Amino acid sequence: MNTKQIRLFLLIADLKSFSKAAELEALTQPAVTQQINRLEREVDSVLLRRKHKRIGLTKEGELFYRFAKNMLTMMDNLTRDLKLVDSNDESILRIGSSHIPTSHTLYKKIAEFKQQHPNIYIIYELNDTENISSMVENEMLDVGFVGAVMNNDLDYKSFSGDELKLVAHRDFKVASSITLPKLKTIPMIINQKESGVRKFLEMKLEENGILFEDMNIISEIGLPEALIQITRMGMGCAFIPSIILDREMEKGDLKVIDIKNFSAYRNYYLVTKKGVKLPGLTVTFLESFVSAVE
Repeated sequence: MNTKQIRLFLLIADLKSFSKAAELEALTQPAVTQQINRLEREVDSVLLRRKHKRIGLTKEGELFYRFAKNMLTMMDNLTRDLKLVDSNDESILRIGSSHIPTSHTLYKKIAEFKQQHPNIYIIYELNDTENISSMVENEMLDVGFVGAVMNNDLDYKSFSGDELKLVAHRDFKVASSITLPKLKTIPMIINQKESGVRKFLEMKLEENGILFEDMNIISEIGLPEALIQITRMGMGCAFIPSIILDREMEKGDLKVIDIKNFSAYRNYYLVTKKGVKLPGLTVTFLESFVSAVE
């Protein structure tokens, strides 16, 4: 599989025509057909349905289409950003963050910083904690804002913080106060494994003798906003950062469940690579951000 095959597949899917795609790509129609057949053999799936001269996507093709679109967008963005990184231009701000609850502060500071420095170019990556840390380690980003320590070879400096609280829909059948052993019996909705929330929670529970594999986990959810909405539907309980929960509780449909003798307070972190000197522009931005959250 190569990007040319993928781009050709997307073009055919959009145009719903092999012949039009061949014309735009200056290829013969047999050559186009050969490339798509090769792609389908590589993924071991039929992606395009050919019936009565009409082209459509199979179910497998619809799934592949979504992933292919996202993958090519990411690759194009990466190519652009790598060229900027290679330029070593001091006017480029390379930052990223996980889905931390202080993201709204970060967005605000980015906008303010751009107004103060109109000629800068900003590269901002939103991803999970594990991937942001990895991008800092590989010097694709100068600094990351994350919710947990993932890599001891990186430099993590704590700032601000909040507490993870156990939450359920107000009508969900669970007592307002439980013990830690009881937690193992409650249907739980948790964050994906790459998230800072899950990394921290797993560590904190293990310190108190509770392992994830012993819990009644019924679902893994990627984004914090989605996790809250699923909890609202009454599927189970979830640990929600208090800084998010404060505004969500105003709607009146959630309740907080106290866990006796257990607290899950955590810090957020600025992550940088050890031994790498940050550009002056990045240092100025960090000073501005830290002053806003302390």
